Amino acid sequence: MRSIKTLLLLLSLLVAASTTFSADLAAQGPRLKHPERTERTTAPDENGLHQWTEWKGQKCPLCKGVGKSKCVTCERFGKDAESCPECQRKDKDKFLTTCRICIGEGTIPDPLKVVPCAGCVGAGMWVCTVCSGGGRLKVGAAKRWSGCPACRGKGGFPCTGCDGKRAMGPLQTKPPLDEAPPEKIQKTIKSIDATIEKFAAFEPIGGTKARKAVKSLTSAFDSFKKVNPAFKDLSKQAKSYMGKIFAGANFQGHEENEANTLKMIKENAEYYLKHQKRMLQLALKRAELNAAKAGK
Repeated sequence: MRSIKTLLLLLSLLVAASTTFSADLAAQGPRLKHPERTERTTAPDENGLHQWTEWKGQKCPLCKGVGKSKCVTCERFGKDAESCPECQRKDKDKFLTTCRICIGEGTIPDPLKVVPCAGCVGAGMWVCTVCSGGGRLKVGAAKRWSGCPACRGKGGFPCTGCDGKRAMGPLQTKPPLDEAPPEKIQKTIKSIDATIEKFAAFEPIGGTKARKAVKSLTSAFDSFKKVNPAFKDLSKQAKSYMGKIFAGANFQGHEENEANTLKMIKENAEYYLKHQKRMLQLALKRAELNAAKAGK
């Protein structure tokens, strides 16, 4: 009798999970500007050396300058959700939270100083993809909610890459980018290219090969930790995070969800890396102009 009850419970879990996974990754959040299209201008000073011009950020197109926008994590749950890892349900009527595009500033931040976090891309946390951030599930035809087995009802996990601040600062090169010679910047570009290649080669996959895929993913993060120490923390978080997501392995469609979750982590890191490469390219152009002016 006990075995029959156990079987029925497992079947109900499998039926319930197919809808759990389908809605999550479609609501990642607002689209960010393509890194390769980011621009930062320079102008010659009284000595003829090119300096960065003053940044005049345009009004944020998402929040219209107010610094807050719809919380994409909990908005889709309406009033059914009791908690949210992003906005904490502080505004249960409008579901507002810190804007992911401008990081609450109301205007687009200076790309030389602020870049969306490589881990969370402005969310401040990593959403639980088993429950889509709601912290709970309805199993089968059950009328009552059950706590999510992956996040234990939290809906997500604080981002260690930015400590919940949603953004990272620029690469801390020695000497700083403003003072770095062309050859130093070129060396850093080679390092970032090598890591970009590792992430590009990474294949997100779920099911029986997912745990091996996680090792490959953390290796890609580790390849950049000497350039950006935060990548060491992100490597650890990626491993821990996926360990939690694997708690949904009893649900139907878990293989696809695991693959999509790994893809999300990969794409978040790639955005950051491509953004920083673009900043390095612009810094290199400036450094070469100044080197030519100085006759070096």
